[in-house]
Amino acid sequence: MTDNPRLRPVEVIPVEQDGRTLIYLKDPLNFANPLGISPVGYFILSHFDGRNSYIDIQAAFSKQFGRLLLADELKEFIETLDRHYYLHSEHFLAFRNSLVEEFRRQPARPAAHVGAVYKADPAELKIQLDGFFAAPNGPGLPNGRTRAATPKAIVAPHIDFHRGGTAYAWAYKSLAESGGADLFILLGTSHCGGQTPFILTLKDFETPLGLVETDKEFVTRLQERCGADLFADEYLHRGEHSLEFQVLFLKYAAQLRAALAGEPERPFKIVPILVSSFQSMVVNQTPPERDAAVQKCLSVLSGLVERETRQVCFVAGVDLAHVGREFGDREPVNANFLKWVESEDQLLIDRLAALDAPGFFREIAKNQDKRRICGFAPLYSLIHLLNGASGTHLNYSQAFTRETGSAVTFTSMIFA
Repeated sequence: MTDNPRLRPVEVIPVEQDGRTLIYLKDPLNFANPLGISPVGYFILSHFDGRNSYIDIQAAFSKQFGRLLLADELKEFIETLDRHYYLHSEHFLAFRNSLVEEFRRQPARPAAHVGAVYKADPAELKIQLDGFFAAPNGPGLPNGRTRAATPKAIVAPHIDFHRGGTAYAWAYKSLAESGGADLFILLGTSHCGGQTPFILTLKDFETPLGLVETDKEFVTRLQERCGADLFADEYLHRGEHSLEFQVLFLKYAAQLRAALAGEPERPFKIVPILVSSFQSMVVNQTPPERDAAVQKCLSVLSGLVERETRQVCFVAGVDLAHVGREFGDREPVNANFLKWVESEDQLLIDRLAALDAPGFFREIAKNQDKRRICGFAPLYSLIHLLNGASGTHLNYSQAFTRETGSAVTFTSMIFA
């Protein structure tokens, strides 16, 4: 263990419980389980930058609280964090490498969030998902007598089902009522970034409703023609929920469509793509397509889709704004602030519906992405991949969490 402890990148979530503030640490890579610490512990943790020694940390603690932090207390706190894999250490690196190697050996990506976000039992899961359609603010259950045209693309949330279940239903109802597609190209937010703009995997996806097959030939062609190693960060698919939730709903929609029509389930394949952050381009006020790597991959992907003889549908798994204490804002998230967020989100949605890439970029860059639009990169990519389509806005929601004083917003859309 190093004498200069360094915290791994984590999400910090303040929660009010029984008049007390607790701080929850969450690992976006899902190597570590969530861990709760006190505000005092968080103060200590804030000094774990790899540069501060034990003595530096003790001095800062003494200055802040007017009492001593004993060396044994500090050591025990550090050992606890390291034991739970929150520190960048030899212990964590060995653990991470073992999990990454295990993931690479697996022929399919296991469902990472089953049993937590959604039911593991297929019958219970179908009841759970049906409930999102039938909910008072849902779109209603799909109609087996309706056969709509298959959309060219849908935009759905990637927030957890507890907060966003009905929004998923709004996005997927039209797909369930259509004839479906042969190939779904999935664009999801990579919450942990990546070395390349786009991150691929050849793995099939496991779901409680059955295996969903990845189109390995398509993915291989995409990799070969893009040039860069788009598998370098493949392990980021391991715990990423932005695509997992879309795959589950695609399988559900296919089975629901078959049941309503009294026909066999239409087989389909997916191309799962995680899209890394375009945040540096916002800072530099440079549209992403001016980046050579982004432009190359979008051009290759667009060309492959144009030459497809199968029916293709794009699916973007995205959320919009992330505001409040949980995300670093100091101003309170009150009704007026949320109205401002909604009005700004609507301007962005309008540019998305119009497939206006410059306008979409301007809406985010005008205030340096103040609202933290985590679906920026996948949505901007989607705009460049859809030709001659028009978007229809179906639903907009804000999920406010009182305990953290924070909100996440999301939308449901289809493109025809």
